[in-house]
Amino acid sequence: MAQLIELSAQEKSPFESEPQLVGVYHWHELRSMHLHDDRVELNFILSGNGLIVVDGELCNAQAGDVLIYNAGALHDESLILTAQMNAWCIAVTNLKLPVRPVNEFVPKNFHPRIPCQAVAEQLAQLYPLIHFYAEQSDGYQIANSLARAVVLIVYKVIHSTAIESTREKNFIVERVKNYIEEHYAEDLSLAELNGLVHSNEFYLSHVFKKATGYSPKEYILRRRIGKAQCLLSYTSLSLTEISARVGYDDSNYFSRAFKKIIGMSPRLYRQKWRESSSGAVPSDI
Repeated sequence: MAQLIELSAQEKSPFESEPQLVGVYHWHELRSMHLHDDRVELNFILSGNGLIVVDGELCNAQAGDVLIYNAGALHDESLILTAQMNAWCIAVTNLKLPVRPVNEFVPKNFHPRIPCQAVAEQLAQLYPLIHFYAEQSDGYQIANSLARAVVLIVYKVIHSTAIESTREKNFIVERVKNYIEEHYAEDLSLAELNGLVHSNEFYLSHVFKKATGYSPKEYILRRRIGKAQCLLSYTSLSLTEISARVGYDDSNYFSRAFKKIIGMSPRLYRQKWRESSSGAVPSDI
């Protein structure tokens, strides 16, 4: 005979303001370096593994992990893949924990990879349900409630297992990264970056690649392509306008550079994104 479980609503929410679902998608194709200022992303790895960069932190992600991308955190999902990744992502906004900025889920001094293998079965059921209801014309409230359940489940795991980062910041690398973030769509030269930190080309390239996984030139390219992916995903801008916005005068050259990094043309990427995503609110790009 089934036993009735008595429930109590006495447990207080850990959030000062409740997170709100703004997007969900199932990804196979990986994204180059990009960020979002208006949301937190919770990426649940279904299968595959590889090295992913989140806010300068190298994450050896594997099945059952949840990668947290705080608002404003640069992330690159395609550094090294030892097995093709299959993952779900939900994006929420308005997430506010005590004494932390809005949309900061994991403290900046903690590792963004959260091992969620103990709750992987539950997450594997919830993410597809969120996507299913988000696609229904009258399903947003259900999708939003399920997304909040995911956030709470992951919050409890973070609360008990989060690991402090051991990353040491290099002043030279941080200065160059910040400068690139402000000027990546311009015609940046290595000489300009070297002059910025009073360094020689060999030393800067060495310390920069050790810290980020990329040379400065590769980093700029991936940041441009990552921004282009955001524009392709969340706007209806033409390829000509997108290429200009990310620093390419020639849209054909842009398309070739995009395909080299992402493995498909910009047009095909936009088509696949629209087929695989559901979003309630456009990204602040």
